[in-house]
Amino acid sequence: MKILNKYIYKELIAPFFFGVAAFTGIFIGTDLIFELTEYYTRWGVEVFTLIRLFFLSLPEIIVLTFPMASLLGTIMAYNRLSGDSEITAMRAGGVSIISIVLPALIMGLVTSGVTIGITEFLVPRANYRAEQIMYQARHGEQRPETQYDLFLTPMDSSTRRPDYMLYAHSFNGDSGVMKDVVVQSFENGSPDSVLEAKRAEWLSDGWHFYNGTIYFLDAEGRRPALEFDSYRSREEIHSPGRAGQLGKNIDEMNIRELSEQIALMEEQGRTAYEERVELHHRFSIPLASFIFALLAAPLGIKPQRSAGSATGFGISIIIIFIYYVLMTVGDALGSQGTIQPWLGAWLQNIVIFIVGVGMLIKTARQ
Repeated sequence: MKILNKYIYKELIAPFFFGVAAFTGIFIGTDLIFELTEYYTRWGVEVFTLIRLFFLSLPEIIVLTFPMASLLGTIMAYNRLSGDSEITAMRAGGVSIISIVLPALIMGLVTSGVTIGITEFLVPRANYRAEQIMYQARHGEQRPETQYDLFLTPMDSSTRRPDYMLYAHSFNGDSGVMKDVVVQSFENGSPDSVLEAKRAEWLSDGWHFYNGTIYFLDAEGRRPALEFDSYRSREEIHSPGRAGQLGKNIDEMNIRELSEQIALMEEQGRTAYEERVELHHRFSIPLASFIFALLAAPLGIKPQRSAGSATGFGISIIIIFIYYVLMTVGDALGSQGTIQPWLGAWLQNIVIFIVGVGMLIKTARQ
C-alpha cells in the first residue's frame, strides 16, 4: 500500500468513529432513552433488563449510523486535507483525484460489507430477543409460539387458482400442531371437498388430521362423505416451519427467511410489495456507506472558507435529511406498488450516486 493511501486512511478513521459515536448518541438520546424510560415507568421493567434492552437495540442503530458516520468522516477528513492545502500539494505532485478519493471509496465499501453482516446476523436475533423480553415484561409470561387464525391459500402458478385453502384457529410451529382446522380442496380450480378436524399434527410423512369429517361439494350442496378418527391429508400442505413464517415480524427475519416469506405470500396470491422493499433495504441502506463516501469526497475536497467539524456536521445533516426524504418517498411508492419495489428501495441511493459521480467528475476536471 502506498504511503499516501496509508496517510489518507489514517485521516479517515478518526472522524469516522467520531461520527459513529455522535450519531449513535443522537439516536440514543432522542429515541432509545425515552423508550427505556417508558418501559420502566409504565411496566416497571428492572434496571438489569433495561440494560439488556439497551445493548440489544444497538445493532439496529449501528446499521443506520455507519452510513452517516461514513459521510461525516469523509467530509471532515478531506476538509482537513483541503484546508491545510495538502490536496493542492498532492495534485501538484501528479496525484489524480481518483487516487486521492479511492481510499474513501474502499473504506466505504468495507463499511457497507460489515453493515450487511450486522443486518443479517445480529439485528434479527437482537430484535427477536428484545421482543421476547418486552412481551414478558408486559404480560408476565414468555412470548407464546402459538399463532391464531392462520390462513394458507397457495396459488397454482400456471392457472392462478388456489391449490387449497386452510384455516386453523390456532397453530404452534414448534410442536407442529393445529387446532380447529378447515381445509377446502379444489379440482380444476373449483371447490371439491371440505375437511373439518378438531386437531392436526405434523408427522414425518405430512399432516395428520384427527376427529373430523370430510364433505363432498356438488350441485346439491355439502354432504358428509367420511367421518374419521385419523386421516392423512392428500394435499401437500406447507410444513410447520414454512407456515410459521407468516406469523414472524419482518424485523426478526434474516435475508433468507424474508425471501421465503415473500415466496410464501406470493404463493397465496399476495403481492408482498412491502416485504420486497424491505428485502432490498437490507442491501441498499448498508450500501449507503459507499454512496455517501462517493458524494462526500468531492464535497470535502472542495475548498471551504471555514473547514471544520461544525461545517462537516452541518453538511452531513443536510445530506442525510435529503437521503431519508427520498427513502421515505421511495418506500411509500414501492410498498404500494406505484413503482417497482426494488426502485422504491434503491431510489435514494441512485439519486445520491448520480450526484456523487457528477461532482467527482467535475472536481477531477478542475
